[in-house]
Amino acid sequence: MNREAFDPQTSIIPYLRLNTMNIDKASKIRRRILSISILCLLAFLLISLSPIILSLGLLLSILTQYSSLINAILFLYGYLYFEFLGVIALTFNWLFDRKHRQFLDNTRKIQTWWSSGLLGLGRLIYRLDFHVTGIEQVEGPSAIMMPRHTSLADTVLPIIFFAHKRNQGLRYILKKELLILPCLDIAGNRLPNLFVDRSGSNTIRELGMIKTLLDETPDSESILIYPEGTRSSPAKRKSLAKKNPDMVSFLNRWPDLLPPRTGGPLTILKANTGKDIVFLAHVGFEGSASAVDLIDGSWVNQQIYLHFWRIPFYKVPEDKEKFLFEQWDLMQQHVNKMQTNQLTSNQ
Repeated sequence: MNREAFDPQTSIIPYLRLNTMNIDKASKIRRRILSISILCLLAFLLISLSPIILSLGLLLSILTQYSSLINAILFLYGYLYFEFLGVIALTFNWLFDRKHRQFLDNTRKIQTWWSSGLLGLGRLIYRLDFHVTGIEQVEGPSAIMMPRHTSLADTVLPIIFFAHKRNQGLRYILKKELLILPCLDIAGNRLPNLFVDRSGSNTIRELGMIKTLLDETPDSESILIYPEGTRSSPAKRKSLAKKNPDMVSFLNRWPDLLPPRTGGPLTILKANTGKDIVFLAHVGFEGSASAVDLIDGSWVNQQIYLHFWRIPFYKVPEDKEKFLFEQWDLMQQHVNKMQTNQLTSNQ
């Protein structure tokens, strides 16, 4: 089948002007040379030493409290497999598809394959059991997604359970630090996503780019922002309470969440002119938040619960901050309920 020639006037490429505001080309090249070099070196070392690493990992899993060390090692090998093949696929995608209309669609397919592969790998190796409710809320018009965030691993959930199910693009707003991951860097910057600087050095500029991303998101695509702004954990909650005592009341209000940031989320809610809001609560991925969690056996046979709910655009009130806080109350309620279900299922 002949592929149709790429027409810049009718494509979704105009988002590139957004990304060029936020990415220096020279630093991007340096970053990718470094990250891909590290990936290749790590893959070479782990493959070369695999008999020793796997044998030692299995022995330590049996003899020490780190009972899932071998699971973590196997997952690392699997991650390198998907990361390495993902970089190769994205390279071929750029070489052969960039002048054709399928370019970004094929990039998105590679992204979905990578995300599905990693989720499936984690499910297999750690014997995870998923329970999803509210999945019917995924259907409907495009939306602004606002999920809970507890670990790097949970970033694949919206792609698999929302975007892939809808066969629709999902534009992410993520932190710049994630650009160290080659596949996320290449596919994430090729597709219309935004990597923001959370340092606060130029907040007005960052919020302006968030608004621009929303303005340029068509009705056929959705957009995602993490209201908490970073991964929630007991350590981060404790640190926030120490640094900012004014946050203590909010931390007490939402004992399993970080208070939603008012910059990016409120900017996107106020600039929204027609998209529904879809929230995603989940429990179980807290067990993948650190290396210790992955090797001490606590994440093996984990019950993972997800719940979606949708607020139609016409039901979003004028007071966006009050709306966000009320939905975060509901997020905490759903987390409480799922934690109870998790405890019951583990008994």
